[in-house]
Amino acid sequence: MNKTSFWLIAASLFIISCNKTADNTVTPPADKHVETPKSELTYNKATMPVMLEFTSTGCPGCGSWGKPTFARVAADYTDKITPLAIHIKYGDPMITDESNAIGANRYCNFYTPQIWVADSNAVILNGGSISGNSEMNMRRMLDISLQQTQPTLAAKVTREDGKLVVTYGVKFIDIMPAGVYALACYLTEDGIKAQQTSSATNPATHNHVLRASASGAFGTSFTSADLTDSEKSWAHTFSLDSKYNADNVYITLVLWKKEGTRYSAVNGYIAK
Repeated sequence: MNKTSFWLIAASLFIISCNKTADNTVTPPADKHVETPKSELTYNKATMPVMLEFTSTGCPGCGSWGKPTFARVAADYTDKITPLAIHIKYGDPMITDESNAIGANRYCNFYTPQIWVADSNAVILNGGSISGNSEMNMRRMLDISLQQTQPTLAAKVTREDGKLVVTYGVKFIDIMPAGVYALACYLTEDGIKAQQTSSATNPATHNHVLRASASGAFGTSFTSADLTDSEKSWAHTFSLDSKYNADNVYITLVLWKKEGTRYSAVNGYIAK
């Protein structure tokens, strides 16, 4: 072997070694998504039901009833549930490809505002009007969901040089339901100021807003047979450009289960 070949091989080995951390977890470059061979995440058995708000800045009912109700319930269940605002319709400035796809994933009527708990719309209609029992209904549905045992989620987040580096995963603890699942990692943001039709104050403050995803609207698919030691995990790096307020962004995980052509929300998790 000549000296040139030797140094080329040595340089290649050095580059490969620098792309992995000491615990063998691959560190992805910005905006890349990789499966991790070893996550070292801390899991617990907590179920954090997913509460989805389907909303729009151009929707009168969203400003007068949907947004205030969603905010009130989310605040009352802080650290117990996973609220996620899905902006759709009427040229809303917070619409994304992911929010459109999740909006289209619903069944039955596609009106706004809607507030879903897990895979059911909690809003009760009396004719074309929202029933006053709707908020009570969503709280009842959340309380029931909190008593259920679901596969558990975890995430670890670090911030560095305008980037959000995330390792996240799912673990089936004492539960192994068969089926096709998908774990989604969303970049979410609080404190977004935007005009809201029928809001009590404008510009209104929008929280829990889905802004981007690590691997699409419903995340990365897997089956229960794909799990290693009951776990599946990934790493992703989000670049925080000027359209985000870096101080207000955080990570929301949603575990979806595929039922036919639809996805139903199974469990959620928030990491800040």
